[in-house]
Amino acid sequence: MATIKDVAKLANVSISTVSCSLNGGAGRVSEETRERVKEAAMQLGYQPNGIARSLKTKKTNLIGVFLGCFDGPVYGEIRKGIQQICKLNNYEAIFAECDYNSNTLAKVIQQKLVDGAIVLATNVEDKTLENIASKDFPIVVMDRELKNPYISNILIDNKNAGYNVAKYFKELGYIDVGYMEGPKIDYDNKRRIEGFNKGVKEFNLNLKNKWKISGDYTEVGGYHAMQEFIASGDLPRAMFMANDEMAFGAMTALKECGIDIPNDIAIAGFDNTDMCEFVTPPLTSISRPSYELGVIAANCLFDSLNKKKKNKSLTLPTELIKRESC
Repeated sequence: MATIKDVAKLANVSISTVSCSLNGGAGRVSEETRERVKEAAMQLGYQPNGIARSLKTKKTNLIGVFLGCFDGPVYGEIRKGIQQICKLNNYEAIFAECDYNSNTLAKVIQQKLVDGAIVLATNVEDKTLENIASKDFPIVVMDRELKNPYISNILIDNKNAGYNVAKYFKELGYIDVGYMEGPKIDYDNKRRIEGFNKGVKEFNLNLKNKWKISGDYTEVGGYHAMQEFIASGDLPRAMFMANDEMAFGAMTALKECGIDIPNDIAIAGFDNTDMCEFVTPPLTSISRPSYELGVIAANCLFDSLNKKKKNKSLTLPTELIKRESC
């Protein structure tokens, strides 16, 4: 295996020049020398020792992104946004799924594998994040609000979105309404339902307790929840689903039972994923800035890493996209 000494010999430079050229200090050597060093390293198949470099610079040039799961188009768009900003900052993102192991975040940080973290995983406790965040280890959260000088909150306006769905139902003349929520502990789910309930009260809509049902943010979960709901024999005139995937599953169950959308029951979702335009009928949904959320969260983290600020709290707007399912 090639060493840094081998690269220095082939490029006819000192070891310190090789280190400077390959580890981000290119400004201290000429462009010609830097290219010669990189060419020599490539010929020899040399890879810098990341652990040794991080011990010297106290930086790994890695950030940790901790997600509740990797499934679904929303998570995919968020990941794209984060990766784009990491690339622009010469960083790499390490993605970890925390759905079944809430200790993943603490383990990665204790071993100093990353320089900062972005978190969208409800099962990681607030206390864990507050204990870990520090001047030298900033954190950005996208699924809760924490008041900590080293934690930034980048959220979407879930509450207003839920309220706007209730308002739209009222405008269409729907009085009997229901909703299908996601996991009860989920921050986004709680705020969406909070906003919807506010609208129900303000617009004098009828929301029976038995018209409140639960899914798990998945298409399969929405399908089975709606099957049980249909079996009860008492459906509302319109339903708000806490995300599109549950809405897709619910729509399939309704169609299988010969229940027409929207003539028998209207459906509104949340996320405005690409499939909303291609299901039949096209799904009314709340548009949320998923890619932009990832971009802004990553930019916020790099601002903190570069000591440009301590923390930030930002709520991104949503928009109701009206289609034929209502």
